[in-house]
Formats: sequence, C-alpha cells, structure tokens
Amino acid sequence: MKAALWAAFFCAIIMTPYLITSFEEATLAALIHEPYGYDHADIFDKPQITYIYNYLKSFMPPIPAGKKTVGSILLEHEYIDRDFLEDYSRFYLGRFGNDGYKCARLHFFSCDLTHKRLDALLAGDAGEVLADDEDESAVKTVEQLQSHYLGFMVIKPLTRTFVGKTCLRVSGDRGEGKKKIDKRYDVNLFGIKLTIDSIAFQEQDKVVAACATTAIWTALHSLPGRGVKDIKSCSEITTAALNFVDGSSNGFPNKELTNKQIQRTLDVEGLRYHNTSLEQSTRESFRDYLIAHIDSDLPVILTGTVYGVEPNESGEYVKAGHAITALGYDFRDGKQWVYVHDDRLGPYARAEIVMVEDYLGTATPDAAKGRWGLAMSIREADATTWVKPHEIIVPDISIIPADRKTRIDFKFAHGTAERIRDQVVGYLVDEICPMLGIDVPSVGYEIKLASIAQARDDVRQHCTHREIGNKLGTYTLDEERMIRWRKEKLGFLTGNLARLQWQIDVYWDSEPAFRVFLDATDIPLGNAVSGIYILDPIYADAMLAGFIGQESQVAGLDDQHFFPAFTRAVKQRRDDYESHLNSMYGTLRAPNHIKENEVARNGKGTNPTAKKFWDPQQIRLVEVHQAYQKVADAVVSDPDSKSKLIWAIGKDGVLFIAEDIPAPDELGHPSMTGMQAARIAGEIKPKIGYWEVNFFSGRYSGDYADVERTQFLTNALYKIRSLFPRDTFEAFYPDAPPSTGQQPDGPEAPVSGSDTTEAAPVNAV
Repeated sequence: MKAALWAAFFCAIIMTPYLITSFEEATLAALIHEPYGYDHADIFDKPQITYIYNYLKSFMPPIPAGKKTVGSILLEHEYIDRDFLEDYSRFYLGRFGNDGYKCARLHFFSCDLTHKRLDALLAGDAGEVLADDEDESAVKTVEQLQSHYLGFMVIKPLTRTFVGKTCLRVSGDRGEGKKKIDKRYDVNLFGIKLTIDSIAFQEQDKVVAACATTAIWTALHSLPGRGVKDIKSCSEITTAALNFVDGSSNGFPNKELTNKQIQRTLDVEGLRYHNTSLEQSTRESFRDYLIAHIDSDLPVILTGTVYGVEPNESGEYVKAGHAITALGYDFRDGKQWVYVHDDRLGPYARAEIVMVEDYLGTATPDAAKGRWGLAMSIREADATTWVKPHEIIVPDISIIPADRKTRIDFKFAHGTAERIRDQVVGYLVDEICPMLGIDVPSVGYEIKLASIAQARDDVRQHCTHREIGNKLGTYTLDEERMIRWRKEKLGFLTGNLARLQWQIDVYWDSEPAFRVFLDATDIPLGNAVSGIYILDPIYADAMLAGFIGQESQVAGLDDQHFFPAFTRAVKQRRDDYESHLNSMYGTLRAPNHIKENEVARNGKGTNPTAKKFWDPQQIRLVEVHQAYQKVADAVVSDPDSKSKLIWAIGKDGVLFIAEDIPAPDELGHPSMTGMQAARIAGEIKPKIGYWEVNFFSGRYSGDYADVERTQFLTNALYKIRSLFPRDTFEAFYPDAPPSTGQQPDGPEAPVSGSDTTEAAPVNAV
C-alpha cells in the first residue's frame, strides 16, 4: 500500500510541469536540488548562488506586516537549453553517468505568485477565477506578471557547475555618468510571453569552457546587432580557439585560453578585435577607454592576474590568471565602479578601480607595483551593504570585439580628441577669453562608436538651445549664422557617410560645443575625418577659430591620430561658409576701377569714415560716426540732398559702411574696402523716417545679372537690419514704384528691423 502511495506521489511530481515557492535562500536551494538531487552543501557553498540570491533580493519590495517573505520562484522542470544541448552533443554524450540533455529553469518574480494564479493566467480566465482573491497585490494579468519579472536561471545537469544561462534584470538607476549594457531577451513561460533586459551570464564548467570562454560568450551576447540564437555555445567557442592555433588539439577538458586563442576565436566569429596593453595605463586613461566603449555598447574583455587581499597558506598573494567581461560603469560623484560579468561570482558584479599597493602595501608583488586593478566585492545578506574587497584583478590586456568594418580603433579617436582639446585650450587661454573678457572654460570630450543611423538620428533630434541675439562677450548670434547652422545640419543628414563613425563631442564646461566624426571603416593612414557638426553655434565658432592657418599640417606614418585631417575639415567648413556667402551676396568681384587717392600705399582704404560690422549694434546708425549724423541731418534741411552713405558686403561676410565723399576727394566704395574684392554693394540714402538701400555701385555690383542683384540686395537688407535693429531700412529696386516710407507688401517684403511703426527722422535717437 505504501509503495503504491509513493508511486502515485512521484508520478504527481513528474506530471507537474512547474513548482512555485516563496523567495528565500532555503527555497532557492531546494528548487535547485529538486531536478537532479544535487547535494545541498554544493548549493549553499556556491558563491554564484549566494551572489544571485543577494542580487535578486535587492529588487524585492518591503515585506508587508503579517508576512514573512515577499517574492516568488518558479521551477520549470524540463527545459531544453540550446547552449547546453550543443555542449552535451560535443562532450557529455559520451559520459557513462550523464544526467541527460534536459535542463531545468528557475524564474524569479518580485510578487507573490501561486499555482492558482499562474494556472488562471495560462487558462485565460484569471478575471473569473481570481475575482474573489482578497490580496490586492495579486497578479491577475500578464502585464502585471511582466512588471514583476526579474529573470531566469538555467540549471544544467552537472553536479558542481550547474549554473547555466542566467538573465537577471539590470539593477540600479540610469543616468549621466552611469551605464550598463543590456539587450532584450524573449522568454516563453508555457505560452506566456515575457521579456527581460539583461546580458546572459553563466559559470564555466571547467570542461568545455574556461573563464576566457565564458568571457567571450558573454561578450558575444553583448554585441549590438547579434541575435541570441546566432551566438555559439561555449564548446563551439573553445573548439574554434583550439582548432585555429598551431600545435593545439581539439580536446576537452579545457582549462584556459591564451590571448592569442581569444583573438582567434573572434576571427572565426567574423569580428574585428582591438587589443590594447594595459600595463602602462593609468586609472584615468582606463576610465576614458571604458566609457568610450561601454557608451558604444561594446563589451570589454579583460585578461590578467588575480591577487588575494590576504596571502594564502604559502604566503603568496597571486591566485591565478583570469578573464572577465566589463559591461558597465558608475563614475558619478567620485565613484570608480566597474560592472563585470565574472563567472566565479555573478552578473554585473561591482568592482572598484584601485591602486594595488593601497591594499597590499609592502607585500605587493613586483609585477603589480604601480599598477591599478579591479577590487571585487559582494553584497552582504541584507542586499544593500557591500563587504570589503576579497581580491583584486589586475588586467594586462583588453580585447574589444567589434564589427568587422571597424578598422580604426579607439586610440586614434582618443589621440585626435586629445590634440583638439589641447589646441582649443591654448587658443582660449591666449586669445579668445582675454579678448571677450570671460573666464577660461573647462574643455573636455566624450568618445563613442556609433552607426551612421544612430549618428543621424541624434543629429536630427538635436536642436540648439541658442537663440538669435544670444551673446558671448562681444559676440552676438545673428539670424544669418542661425540660417547657416540649419543648412549645415541638413547637409550632414543628407550627406554620404560610412556606416560606422567614431563620435568626439567637445565640451565648453558642461555644454557640448561641436562633434567630430571619424570614419571608423577607414585605415590608419587615411583621411578619416567625415565632418564636423555644430552643437552650440556660439561656443563652437569661438573654439574652431583657433584652427585657422593650420591646414598645412601633415600626419606622420606612425601618428595615432587624425589631427591634420581635422584641421583640413575645419578649413573645408570655412570654405562651405564661403559658398554660403556666394549664394547669399554674390561671388567676389574686384573693384573694376580704383582712384589713386582711394587706397594708401599700405593697401588700406583712405576713407576716414569707414567702419566694419560683424555683430548687431545697440546704437542707431547715426551714432556710429559723426559723418553719418551729418548725412542724416542733410535730408532734414534739404529733402533733395545728395548726401549718402555707401555699403558693401566683404569677402568674409562683414558689412562695410562709409560716407560717400564727393569731389574733389571722391572717395567711393574701394576707399572703405581697401581695394579688396567684395560682393554686392550699393548706397544707403537718408529719407524721412527710414534709410533707403540700393545696389548702385559701378565698382562692385555692375557685373551681376539683374535678377541676381535684386536677390542679393534683398539678402543684404536682412543683414543690415539685423546689425542695426533700432533703425528702419527699405530696399530700393529700380523697377519698383517710388517708396512711401512704408514697408512693401507681399512675400518678397523684408521684415522691418525697427522697434517702432511710426515714421520718424532717421537722426532721431
């Protein structure tokens, strides 16, 4: 009778596809023990299980009054894990005492889940079945279940190394100065579709996988654009490493992979890798290096030596070589934290960048003196307190797996950014800041690798916070510069650029000023600068002005930067500005006649009333020079007066204005430009209540077509109005009816720059 009852009991267990229990350390161990009967001591002593339990505990809400626990664990008895199935077929199948190819899987929830509630969700009648459930926090919909889902852990049928593919919700907040790489994993729980944002973790099984193999496996899961089903299992990764190195054999067990084997495995994966020696690096340089790659969603494989904080029985501090994968960082408020997947510990384990000698003191081995390392620590049982570090990993080599087209690695982007920053700082200190009377800003930069689709999306969504009239010292942002900024933005969005770009954002204090794009698919001796995008027109123009005249620099064969290419790109951007000026105000024209008295022997114009204007003025035109007041006064006493001013747009967009001095001196347009080539030019005549602007200049304007002169005059009128917003200006077109002093109607009518609608003498202040 007893035998029959026990048979029925075990049959019921076998027929039950899942078990649910509360979230506790003991119940976690019990569910791990359930499928294969692993020894409880092996489970409780396993650091990965302790870590995972404390990690998950940090997500659990406070325990309500009257309850002992909160949260749930679900055991899925039979689960086919693709990674283990591949490993099983390659090695474990030939093992006489193997436990089969089927795995189990644990699911974790931050809510109280019961068989009744899950059955109701599976059957689709939760609304009816759970209508009388008195627990207000009870999960009654799939959406609620998803909100409480914390991830899963595969239990492999291996006695000592049973922690298989594990994906747990990413902990902590997000924000500037902190990031963790993750991607979305789809989970099917008996037909219920769930998702978890994470990066897969598993422990090495010391047979088909070494720590380096699991580090590669984690890195492949982290790479953007790679489907989960396309990632090879650990046994496949190890086989690839062994088969492609001379003198190696295709065999298991495998204890370790060399750096060469790691790189060869990435070759087989069709990836490009960039390896960097860290032996001479500083904490600061490593931090910049890590930020650039994590911000680019690229994992960082680190290989090096593990040192114990305390000596072992033999008095030695060196433990072994090791490999981990860095997936995140937190450098806010002075923190020096790096988040890694360490197969001996768990996912997103926290490590601090420290100097080895600060922990080992005089006992520091010679190989670790002067070196920094990653001090590993774990949470206490309360899930919030971190214990003191128990060991330090000192990396020697970093390996970055990336898209095969990424020929240019980080050091070229970093070298370019360093030289740009140094040049900008020197220019700001020596020239710009003293000239503008402002404090020298802090100049920094950020680097990341992005696809051109990402880069364009960022640019498309970017809108400068600057407005017309914003100032930096004596520099004022005008309408023309804003129009040009918009054209540059459209030019970048519609241009033809390579698929992968290194982005260098250069900062003025905390404000991003401009962004440099480097073609990551180029070669080290190429011209890799794709372009420059302006993020802040005021700061960017002030900083980039320091590169004028440096276009002749030539890169050396061994240079690990593209600074000369950058200076040429700055020049090309200025050349583009010239194209803009050509379309707005006409191509350059030399004065077709110059009178002897109009230009001095030193090439300067001889008109004493000549002025140049770059920025908007806070005074009226008559206040600029007493001669301008005299011209305005003349029209008050004699409406038929011939007195007038002359103007011209210079080759660099500057506005020249001067009095048109009649005979016998006869100082015309060349007398204010100094014989320089200029664009559209003309006269400014005083009228009652406004200034009339025309394009009458036989020296400069006569060589444009009639339709061009009209358009150039319209554009110049906008510029003149923006420079003198307190005055009123109207254009005089020869074919138009006589002006009445009112602004013309219609779409071609310029907008008045005056701050009053009443007509008043132009000399009124």
